[in-house]
Amino acid sequence: MEDQEEAPVRDVRAIMEAAECPGAVALGLIRTTALDEAARHAPGAGGPPPANWEMHRGLTDALESWQEDGRLREESVLLAEWLAVELSAYVAAQVGDRTRMESWLRRFGTQVRRAQRHAHPAGPTAVEILSVVAADRDAQGPAGPERLARVAVPYLMYLRDGRRLEDAREIALTLALWAGSQLAALMHHDPDRITSYLDAREV
Repeated sequence: MEDQEEAPVRDVRAIMEAAECPGAVALGLIRTTALDEAARHAPGAGGPPPANWEMHRGLTDALESWQEDGRLREESVLLAEWLAVELSAYVAAQVGDRTRMESWLRRFGTQVRRAQRHAHPAGPTAVEILSVVAADRDAQGPAGPERLARVAVPYLMYLRDGRRLEDAREIALTLALWAGSQLAALMHHDPDRITSYLDAREV
């Protein structure tokens, strides 16, 4: 039986050859979650918006397409890595230097672990992926092979046989919700600023 840590590392070459589509999916998810968060903070808003099922279906369609092509693992780990890079950048822009970023990660990780106590929570794995990315001083754009290997280990261990698509979706939605919230805060919950920023980031 393969060692659990070695198998994801051997997958890195295949992952690096994946198409750039995950980046577009990531920015689309962040656009939706950030605008939803901005709407929640708009004057007169009556509480949080309802669940965005259109986003949920769009993500599911992308994951199903990758699964049909036999590339769910490769593409979805790139999607998670891309979302974590964006999230890390938004947080770093708000908290400042590396020491404060590390402090924020410790506090946030503790909050997530306390809040997510069900059988198979995505939060702790998402925090682990975020921590890998945040520790990389050059965390911009597509992953290098070393960082991607470190992201792939917790990510691929989280995916259960027979439920990989469902688990991949949970990780992506978790990171996207966090990233959208942080981007909205960074842009002072201004939908026009959010839209302009992401328009300029299209991949």
